[in-house]
Amino acid sequence: MKTQTNKTNILMAFLVTTLFSNATLAMSKRPVNETPAPKPPATTPTTPPPTTTNPPPTTTPREPAAISDSITPEGFDVFGEVSYPAGSIVDTTYKNYRELLPQRNAQESYRTDNCDANLDKNDRFADRISYAVELKMQPAKAQLGYVASYFGLSKDVNSYLPNSLISHPLCNVTSATLNTTLNGKNVPSAATIKKANEFANKMNQYRREALSGNREGYVKASKLWSKYMMCLSYMESLTTADSAKAQRVAEKYAPSGYRRPAGVNFYEDPAQPPESRLNIGLFQFTPDAGGNIQACIREWNVLYPKCGISTTASQSEMIRVLGSSLQTFNAFCAAAKVTGMFSVQVNAQKAYNTHPYNVNSNGSLKAPAERCVSPHMAVGRSYNHFAPFQNGSGFTLDNILTCTLTGEY
Repeated sequence: MKTQTNKTNILMAFLVTTLFSNATLAMSKRPVNETPAPKPPATTPTTPPPTTTNPPPTTTPREPAAISDSITPEGFDVFGEVSYPAGSIVDTTYKNYRELLPQRNAQESYRTDNCDANLDKNDRFADRISYAVELKMQPAKAQLGYVASYFGLSKDVNSYLPNSLISHPLCNVTSATLNTTLNGKNVPSAATIKKANEFANKMNQYRREALSGNREGYVKASKLWSKYMMCLSYMESLTTADSAKAQRVAEKYAPSGYRRPAGVNFYEDPAQPPESRLNIGLFQFTPDAGGNIQACIREWNVLYPKCGISTTASQSEMIRVLGSSLQTFNAFCAAAKVTGMFSVQVNAQKAYNTHPYNVNSNGSLKAPAERCVSPHMAVGRSYNHFAPFQNGSGFTLDNILTCTLTGEY
């Protein structure tokens, strides 16, 4: 019985194969996505149907490679087009404080507030922040050679690819990439990640427009970065700048003849070692010229050689610089911290010090001009000063992004 059954099955299979072999052979020879040719006419020729094409790919286009030249449009007015509009939106978000738009007392200014003629009579915190952003929209080489060994960099600053706030696209982030770049700590929620990508996508859109010569794209990029930094200034200092506690700390550390100006926060962090316990101003920097503001001092001195700051300046001098009434160097250092962080990711020679998207499948790194950058990097991986960028408290990053993405941008 078993043998007979097998013979029957073989016969049936042969019949089925014979019936469908012609059709199968014809189908196997037809190219994928090819439109079948029309049947030939019986008598009179007719016009053939129009040729069809495949739809365009739906993948995201590659972002333009890095730029190393300024693309600031002619006639750009950072104060009229950026600082006032952006400051108005952020001050409205923080309507109980409104610290960005009041005119500050220029008579209480320090020498570092008066190094750039473009800032004359533009004495609002919003002006100083937006102008610092504009300075850092210009490609330059970060002065990080003295700490190169900590970040997988060459000690030769001249070997760095110049970068800016707009030179490279921003990386999108996921919980997986953030788990890597934040060393598995304080990974943001899905809602916060969505906002981080909304910010990155908007900035990349404006960057593409600016690179194509669209003036409005550049203005929007400048405005969005300015809002980001203004929102950070509230998170860092402006909600407690004029508190009684700030005044007590200022009086404790004030050098002879110095008085804390309005809006300038002094904060003493008992969790920090003595050399970094005092934090001053808009973006809370420690008045130690040999500490983590030295890269800012070096970059400031490149821009303003006749108005320089010594890298061995005393604490008293740095309190006056960081605690000045107009906050010029404080704002500059904040923007420089961001471009310095990006410079590490662009010029790093180790995968550890850049975003995972900059690492090829074989483990090699992409060329510096082909990399993206991210603010969301842990200390040690990149040159990151700001805990909110690292979601340090579990909510600060979301607050900054919510503030930045509120209103017109």
